[in-house]
Amino acid sequence: MSTVLLLHGDARIAESLRELIANTPGFEVVGVADSLSKAREMLARGTPDLLLTDLMLPDGEVQPLLSQLRRNGRGDSPQLLVLAMSTDDPQLMDALCHGADAYFTLSHSPAALLSAMQQVLNGESPILPSIAREVTAHFNAAAWDQTDFVGESQNPLRLSEADELLLELTSEGFLTSEVAQALQTSVHAVGVRTRNIYRKLQFDVRADALSLAA
Repeated sequence: MSTVLLLHGDARIAESLRELIANTPGFEVVGVADSLSKAREMLARGTPDLLLTDLMLPDGEVQPLLSQLRRNGRGDSPQLLVLAMSTDDPQLMDALCHGADAYFTLSHSPAALLSAMQQVLNGESPILPSIAREVTAHFNAAAWDQTDFVGESQNPLRLSEADELLLELTSEGFLTSEVAQALQTSVHAVGVRTRNIYRKLQFDVRADALSLAA
């Protein structure tokens, strides 16, 4: 049984999501919060397997909470799945930069949400062409030491050749199954690699923040 904490400021949407998830075998909704302050209180009492959250709550953006959960050394617990109206929402990329494992756009069907939740719990993350292009742009703009042909190329926190190919093919509109075929791996492995790319993105953002603070 996978436990879910639902965080949404719209009571109608929250109840609809709660009912959908609660009526699905394998999931248990352990709490519903309509603000960041209430979510923090619930998380202090116990960690769910999955935090399903809107990007904006009545008391602010969700990004600080995502950052806090990752900074607290909780690793992948809880899994963080953010809800967005579309991938064009600038807050979505911000959430991915600060700890979100995956995203779901509410224009898709309820069944697709349940599938996305299970995908996240399986250690996978989705990526659409627009997000792949933004992630690529971030790493292309990063400060690289062009004279260090060994150190940076072996840095596990930088994009590997396989990471770059995944982003390139996704940006061009190839399906996940086609990306898997190009990488000679499984669809599941592509999802896991995508999750790892987000982790590298988040580490890079935190490193930049620490560098600026110093």
